[in-house]
Amino acid sequence: MFVFTRSKSFYKFLSYQIIVLIPFVLLYIYKQEFFIDYYFFYTSLLSLLLVNFSLYFKYVLKLDYIIDQVSNVIAGKPFVPIKIYTPDEFGLLAFFFNDVTANLKKISSVIKEEERMSEELSVAASIQRSVLPKSVPSVPNFDIVCKTRPSEEIGGDSFAVRELNDEYFLYIGDVTGHGAPAGLIMMMVSTLFDVLLADFPDCKDVAVNINHILTPRVNATMFMTSLFFQYSPSNKYIEYTGCGHEHIIIYRADEGVTEVMPAGGIALAMSDDISSIAEKKKINLSKGDVICLYSDGITEAMNENGELFGLDHLSDLVKKYSHQNTSLDIFSSISKDLSDFTNKTVQIDDMTLIVLKYNDTVVENLKDSQFLTDWNV
Repeated sequence: MFVFTRSKSFYKFLSYQIIVLIPFVLLYIYKQEFFIDYYFFYTSLLSLLLVNFSLYFKYVLKLDYIIDQVSNVIAGKPFVPIKIYTPDEFGLLAFFFNDVTANLKKISSVIKEEERMSEELSVAASIQRSVLPKSVPSVPNFDIVCKTRPSEEIGGDSFAVRELNDEYFLYIGDVTGHGAPAGLIMMMVSTLFDVLLADFPDCKDVAVNINHILTPRVNATMFMTSLFFQYSPSNKYIEYTGCGHEHIIIYRADEGVTEVMPAGGIALAMSDDISSIAEKKKINLSKGDVICLYSDGITEAMNENGELFGLDHLSDLVKKYSHQNTSLDIFSSISKDLSDFTNKTVQIDDMTLIVLKYNDTVVENLKDSQFLTDWNV
């Protein structure tokens, strides 16, 4: 009965017992035989003690046990389920405590699992960033900016610029959806582009062979739109093969007009063999011409009113800013307009924007940031 406890009920109970026992103690100390029937005195005292002990074990001890476990939960200490199954208030409190703590354990488990997944996603995002080029190599006669901004830690947009046998190859790709599944396919295509380019140094051939390897290895609902470009500095044209990607926007400096060309073709992983569908086409170039490539995260970006940024808007901006000196200036102006349009709207899809300005001469004195691919730079 004199065990230390956290329950205030116990101390109240003890105080009540002391008050009740005081008359018996006084009678015993100042006993006068003509007033006291000792048999009745001891019988009453024993009965009172038995009743109190019964009340203590039936109520106070249970409450004390419940309070002790609740205190452990609040203090973040180990606790155990309360094994009280009586059909009274204590049984109800025990059931409530056990139900709440069971849910707390589930929540704690979910939080730990989310933390683990978040760490793994961070690692995956870091690996993916290492696949994307940190900078773009200079290409003779061209001033190029390539930048991407994923909507989540892991994105589905990708691009690369590679030099091979005095020719330059560029591709842009956009996997359906975003997040981890899209990121895995994006990494597969980026790796295949680097590996297969040496054996198939042609924009159509590399597209056909990437598709051949990719298709049986991905889910039927996943595919990647893409564009593959090939350029030889000795030519005043650029060749390309479209695989179901967005339009190609071309500003013609001589005429002061903008062309919007469909990419053509079919997305990678939508058919086992695209050799009969994919075409190799040519874009003739003149000094000052600007080519703009993009992913649908830009044209489908929304403002606070639910309006789309749109292809026409992007095309108008390319025409508006193509007179600027460098592709970085053009990119920065378009990026600012896009930011102003979306304002505080959450980015819901990955965004990639590539600007190529043809100069017909070797481009010199470009800024270091011209070649960086981080959109925040």
